[in-house]
Amino acid sequence: MRNHLSKPDHYVRLIALILLLFPCFLFSQTDAEQRKYRLAESYEQSGDMKNAARIYQELYDGNRRQSVYFDGVARTLTALNQAPSLLPLVEEQIQIQQQILAQAGQKARMVELHAMKGDIFWKIGKTAQAEAAWKQGLSYAPEQQQSYTTIARSAAGNRAFELAISFLSSARAQLAAPTLFSDELSQLYGAVGNYTAGAQETLTFLRQTNNINTAQGRIAAYLINAKGTEQSKDVLQKAADAEPSNFALQRVYAWFLREIKDYSAALESTRRIDDALNAQGREIYMFAEKARQERYYDAALKGYGYVIDKGKRNPLALSALYGYARTMEVRSQEATTGFSDAETSRILERYRAIIAEYPDTQVAAESQYRIARMTADAAMLSTTASAQIVQNVEKEFSTLLAQYKLFPITARGALDAGKWYFRQQNAPKAMEMFRFTMQNFPRQKNECDEAEFQLAELEYFAGNLDSAEQRFQKLALNTNADIANDALERISLLELKKSPEGQNAVLSFSRAEREERQGNTDAAVQGYTQLASGIKASAGFAVVGEQALLRAGQLEARAKRLEAAQKLYMQLLTQFPEGTSGDAAMLSYGDALAAQGKKDEAIQMYSQLLAKYPRSTLLQEVRLKIRKLRGDA
Repeated sequence: MRNHLSKPDHYVRLIALILLLFPCFLFSQTDAEQRKYRLAESYEQSGDMKNAARIYQELYDGNRRQSVYFDGVARTLTALNQAPSLLPLVEEQIQIQQQILAQAGQKARMVELHAMKGDIFWKIGKTAQAEAAWKQGLSYAPEQQQSYTTIARSAAGNRAFELAISFLSSARAQLAAPTLFSDELSQLYGAVGNYTAGAQETLTFLRQTNNINTAQGRIAAYLINAKGTEQSKDVLQKAADAEPSNFALQRVYAWFLREIKDYSAALESTRRIDDALNAQGREIYMFAEKARQERYYDAALKGYGYVIDKGKRNPLALSALYGYARTMEVRSQEATTGFSDAETSRILERYRAIIAEYPDTQVAAESQYRIARMTADAAMLSTTASAQIVQNVEKEFSTLLAQYKLFPITARGALDAGKWYFRQQNAPKAMEMFRFTMQNFPRQKNECDEAEFQLAELEYFAGNLDSAEQRFQKLALNTNADIANDALERISLLELKKSPEGQNAVLSFSRAEREERQGNTDAAVQGYTQLASGIKASAGFAVVGEQALLRAGQLEARAKRLEAAQKLYMQLLTQFPEGTSGDAAMLSYGDALAAQGKKDEAIQMYSQLLAKYPRSTLLQEVRLKIRKLRGDA
């Protein structure tokens, strides 16, 4: 149980508090004792608990009334798993403290010592004696709230949750404070599976503090099983019905409904909150945004729709209109059938309506960007990209660049336009777009860096390797830039051009990669495989051959030609047995087997990867794939 009653080592906490009661002990030490004590501390801090324990014990034997010596013994013996050896020492300390009980602070000290005594008894299996020790500790200062916290912490640290609950519950009666320890009790009840009581305590805590985040955290811990979910829902629903004006509670209930994926009920709950607060759709809009982020698109559309229905004068109308259109777009993208022409037209109409009603706004610029992107994406999916389709894409990007030049999204649009032109084998126009980005949006560092990178790519694809390398090196110098790692990868490849053979290999690789980027899958596969066939494993640029076969295999896999992909992966593993891409090839090989429903063979391939490449960065991913195939995840 994760809370402040938990105990990674609650002795440390108990003793830390004890130390606060004796801040001036060093003044009563001799110089020799101080030196010895410092030595013990040094051993303890370095992790040498055995020597630390020995010295603390010597100090304690010399002065049993010096509490810090006892504390040192307690810490180190506990660290050495010798807690039972502490029992006679704890009882001795209790007797010593009993003699000076009248002094200020000694009641708290007695509570701490009895908490420690109970802990030791519980560890050695004497649970009745442990409970008695804890109760006796409470008897010294039953009027102090800290006493109950100390004892309950000790009990909870030993997973005696029911006892911890009883101690904190008795505090309420003793101190006449019926809402005391609500947060602690909410966690303890969760630990014993009494989620009804836990949820009730969570709401008590919420009413006291209005701390929504903590309340949500406590309830979230109950959602680990159906019982916790059902009991929490019952408590929250009844409370929400009974307290409609408690907006903190209402928000927690609406959050809970989202957590259990009851978005319909969550939306109705959110609407009630919005109406009661006269929030003008703000609560509903936030709900829709969260639903979209969590990919519950139908709920998001309903939420945006409610805000839109409030009329154009609503301050969130424009944002809701854009959110609605964007949700429709993302939902269509994720559908297994992809975009239909009719659906595409409806989405585009919504974006165009936003532009017409709210011209010269940021959202209008965002809408025009989406129109351009959707048009370009549809064109790339088209099997016959006619001249008219190409003109439509160019028209939409041109409109964005001409009419919304002052808006940041246009920088991204210019980059996308450049990539589109490159795919259409129009390198000069692509270069123009990348330069447009750098000239018109100098303050948008990420976009300018990417434009510079794309210009370097154009040089690389054109075979101007030296010019490309210079541009990549310039980008790599700024280690804080997002694009720096990509530039370093290119530099690593270009370094292989030092020999004539290496340069020819890199040029061949760039030509094949250009075909890949421009959507010419078969030509790219042919270029990669021809390149690899002429490279020996002993060549200084053999890594180019490995990458070529890996790329070719991945292209075949994307084209659903899985057997062809497997042959290429196996060629890589055979041709370059000591290469650096073997783990990636085996992972891709296993993925191809899994895609064909060959689970056992896929698991075998993944397992071979784990055995052959124990230091691979892909290990975590591979283990997860194995668990999924076995049904464990």
